Amino acid sequence: MKEKRGPWYLFTGLAFGLVVGVLYSWLAAPVQFLDTNPAALHPDFRAEYRALIALAYMADGDLGRAQARLMLLQDEDPSAALKAQASRAVQAQRPEREVQALDALAARVARAGELQTALLTPAEETLLTPPPGAETPQDLEVTPTPRQDQMILTPTATPLAAATARPTFTPRAVLKASFALSGRQEVCDRELPQGLLQIEILDSAGKPVAGVRTVMAWAGGENAFYTGLNPRISPGYADFQMAPGVVYSLKVGESGETITGLTPHQCTPEGTQTGEGAAPTPESAFWGGVRLRFAQK
Repeated sequence: MKEKRGPWYLFTGLAFGLVVGVLYSWLAAPVQFLDTNPAALHPDFRAEYRALIALAYMADGDLGRAQARLMLLQDEDPSAALKAQASRAVQAQRPEREVQALDALAARVARAGELQTALLTPAEETLLTPPPGAETPQDLEVTPTPRQDQMILTPTATPLAAATARPTFTPRAVLKASFALSGRQEVCDRELPQGLLQIEILDSAGKPVAGVRTVMAWAGGENAFYTGLNPRISPGYADFQMAPGVVYSLKVGESGETITGLTPHQCTPEGTQTGEGAAPTPESAFWGGVRLRFAQK
């Protein structure tokens, strides 16, 4: 004799399985989010992340690192997003230091974008002319490829599953390359850090070159850095902040041309150069920088 069963036992088993599955996923093995992409965060947490970037920039002044972090948020206009958040922070009565950090980083990011456009403008070639009497070396030794332990790399984030990998930077070494000074310009701009040395290195085709090792030396010390760590300005761009009263020499490449006598100069409020050496007077109270361009021979 066969027992007739209705469909209810199927629904009972299904409901029991759902309850057990939900309890297991909530209590026994809850979902854990690791290495979440900042662009996928809730807007409130994105704003908190943006504020931390601005505060970190205020502490270390590293614009390249701040821009790399802002790129992870995938804002269409990072400068506009920072300005808008600064306005909201004022309305919400956030700490004054946070508002100042957001405003400062917004202005610096906007200025970096304008500088990138200026560096790539052909009209500027008329301004970047070698100084009278400057000698250009004809025979330079081959620049060896930078070793892996000599390169400064931006940390590469692990991409999420089924998501676009986070932005990374890989320096590009130019084999058998020597670079010579092709342009020099004294810069007076209050919006730039005082005493800023800006460098742009181009290959023989006029394209920016990343991964070129440069060394700034002065009495009692030196500092090595590479082009390409600030790709938002130019892959061939690098900068260094000089201290007033200190004379530097710059070496491009492992055995390339060395430029001597680099030091901040005095600028008037109108942005004209007044000379080098003594501290600026109240009427010319800021230090100017230098912009150099090197081309592959």
